[in-house]
Amino acid sequence: MKKKWISNQLCIADASFTCNLYCKYCHNPPIGKKADIKNIIKEVKQGNYDAVSLEGQGEPLTNPDILDLIYKLKENKVRHIMISTNGINLSDEKLCKKLISEVEFFVINLPSHIESVYNSLTRSVKYKMAVQGLNNLKKYKALNKVRIFHIINQENYKYLGDFVDWVNNNYPEIFLINFVFVRNKGRVNNSKKIVPKYSDVYPFIKLALLKSKLYNIKAVVQNMPLCVLKGVEGFSFEFHRYKRGDNVLERGVEGKAKINKCLGCSLEKGCSGARNDYLVIYGDSEIKTSELTLNSIKPERF
Repeated sequence: MKKKWISNQLCIADASFTCNLYCKYCHNPPIGKKADIKNIIKEVKQGNYDAVSLEGQGEPLTNPDILDLIYKLKENKVRHIMISTNGINLSDEKLCKKLISEVEFFVINLPSHIESVYNSLTRSVKYKMAVQGLNNLKKYKALNKVRIFHIINQENYKYLGDFVDWVNNNYPEIFLINFVFVRNKGRVNNSKKIVPKYSDVYPFIKLALLKSKLYNIKAVVQNMPLCVLKGVEGFSFEFHRYKRGDNVLERGVEGKAKINKCLGCSLEKGCSGARNDYLVIYGDSEIKTSELTLNSIKPERF
């Protein structure tokens, strides 16, 4: 029987200290401090973890010790290894092939399928390398290990439906599209040029989620309150966490804003809630106390 686990059984390891992109929307930019592998292994042993997510401040695949870290984790009985990456270094076919044999899931941050938008958001000219990384995973039949992170921001939200079309046309075997509303943290710095309004995003994320369902591609949306996802509440990542008995918010995510509209809402326990960093920019006028109940929401496939 396949083991089921929740986030408290997952060790999040700080496996990066620099990055090969300089994304406008990065909420956790690198500071150049390299994590000691010994400390990561010590934490795994103390917590008796068998699932580890390799992430951190920056890009894990720029860490020259990344393969050694993976091997040592496996020596210490870690069975499930995930890695968060922008996919640039997966364009190295030799490295990509090695990682496929060692990693259970690749969480790939891909902010746009449009080269000009991608290059603007990442402040780079590495779009073709990112796509080559996906193509290498496709070549070795590993797309079922891929969860695409698509950070919703001011420059890409109008293309969310087109992004799903692009995924379906090129990588239909991927495990999941994870749409994530941008956090007003790190480099974002209260910028309306980066953070869009929930109400502006709504028709585009709704279209994208329904297209995903039509194409039979699993999709979720994260960091958007249930009250702004009318008709597509069942795609909420936080709602799915609630349904499986997990903490609604991921570790490291700031708690919900304590506003009366949310505190008196019947959906509060299964909702991402309004985020304080969002309210700083746009206030709470879009937030509504829902008349739905959590039991009335049907979870979509996840």
